[in-house]
Amino acid sequence: MVIAYLRVTIGKQHLETQKDEIERYAAANGFEVNKWITDIIDEKRKEKESSLSRIIDRMKQGDKVIITDIARFGRTLSEVMNLLGKCMAKGIHVCSINDRYILDDGLNTMVVSDTCNLISEIEHNLMSIRTKEALNHKKDKGLQLGRPKGTDAKQSLLDANKEEVMNMLERGDTVVMICKHFNVSRNTYYQFKRNYGL
Repeated sequence: MVIAYLRVTIGKQHLETQKDEIERYAAANGFEVNKWITDIIDEKRKEKESSLSRIIDRMKQGDKVIITDIARFGRTLSEVMNLLGKCMAKGIHVCSINDRYILDDGLNTMVVSDTCNLISEIEHNLMSIRTKEALNHKKDKGLQLGRPKGTDAKQSLLDANKEEVMNMLERGDTVVMICKHFNVSRNTYYQFKRNYGL
């Protein structure tokens, strides 16, 4: 099985460019692409597991993944190495067109897989250390850690609409429905309830 993987960030890259490159590469190397997988990433939202990661779990030794460049595997080195490690461990061949990488049976796949896992673990540990250092630095300066408490503006929105909130509660609307309706967090809603002894 040959999988072609396309990954773009909303508004930044064009899928067609990647698709054309992969089609030309597949034709030149005698591959027939069996499945096209596309991930469109929104930088403002936390990324879920990539579609490719789930597909790799079902692939077999000797199957191929074609990408335009290795950066398509993820935003961070850790994500890239994690997917590469999964591919190597299962004996899946990776063809990265622009980087001119062909990771296949010609390599000692266990060594490559272990290297990928090691690099991924190192990056994860470095990120953890940097985060702890930044938090300690903030703490030493006396700055507040964690998320800021709900703003007074959100609280006053519920105060101004107290009657409507009460009507929604009497109707049997759920906390989630009320929070969604007023675009407030649950904490803000529960603070509102405490303020009015509800």
